[in-house]
Amino acid sequence: MSKKPRGWFNEIVIRPVVHVDGYESYEKMCAIVAEFYYSSEEQKLLRQLRTNPKDSRYITLYTLFKVGQAKCPAYWVNNDLLSALMQSNLDIEVENLQWAMKTGFFMLPKGVVISPEKRSIDAIFWHCDTSDDLLYWAAIDRDSVFCRRLKISDNLKTFTYTDTQDFNPQVVTDFNQYLQSIFLRLILIMECRPELIDTTSELVRVNKGFGKAQAQDFYQPLWLGLGYRLKREGTQSSEGSSGTHGTKSVHWRRGFLRNQPYGEGRQQRKLVWIEPVIVMGGKES
Repeated sequence: MSKKPRGWFNEIVIRPVVHVDGYESYEKMCAIVAEFYYSSEEQKLLRQLRTNPKDSRYITLYTLFKVGQAKCPAYWVNNDLLSALMQSNLDIEVENLQWAMKTGFFMLPKGVVISPEKRSIDAIFWHCDTSDDLLYWAAIDRDSVFCRRLKISDNLKTFTYTDTQDFNPQVVTDFNQYLQSIFLRLILIMECRPELIDTTSELVRVNKGFGKAQAQDFYQPLWLGLGYRLKREGTQSSEGSSGTHGTKSVHWRRGFLRNQPYGEGRQQRKLVWIEPVIVMGGKES
């Protein structure tokens, strides 16, 4: 394959984004999307999906094609927020999500979500097709593709397939479910905690050479949970304690969803996330 010129994929990118330490390059993710986008035809993909609904090639191709068509909108996920979401019981049916953003991808902190092949999952791409009642998502760990296609109104009827080598099928199925739980939690938190979503992105002028002619315009990333910090709660043992009592270990108090009434007569309901807490160790009584 011939080397492509710098920025060859800019046509399908809303705006260039500055690099964020601890995350994969946005440019690299866009280049992956572009490879799929420019090698695909939407109508052909749809025909292939109708014929082969479980084929991961077509699920992945279609997902990334739609992301490229939407010009690669992305949110960077704060590491603490991701940890808190994974320590919460957030059971909700796909059909009940509002889908504030129907197509895009989440940039995940590197080395946090690890595939069965011990490689980092750096982004989750998705497309929600409400007209056909289908949700597509895909994630890539450099070599393998993990993806799923499912009916939005029937979350139990899933079409799952994964490209991996030398793996127990149950391991792959479990990892797919794990990835989907991460993805749906992120979509859910965009709905019930909109204050965690960045709505504006500052312009940054980056001079990569000598002179103004080589300066380029970039934008700050849009974050989900920028500034979010894990909540901690602890008890300090009193000085002079005899030390005869046991010591509690550090543990999580898991978060959960509450369907909270509000409005006139408290007849309406809204989802509220009760956040998890790290409970620090102390002396048992």
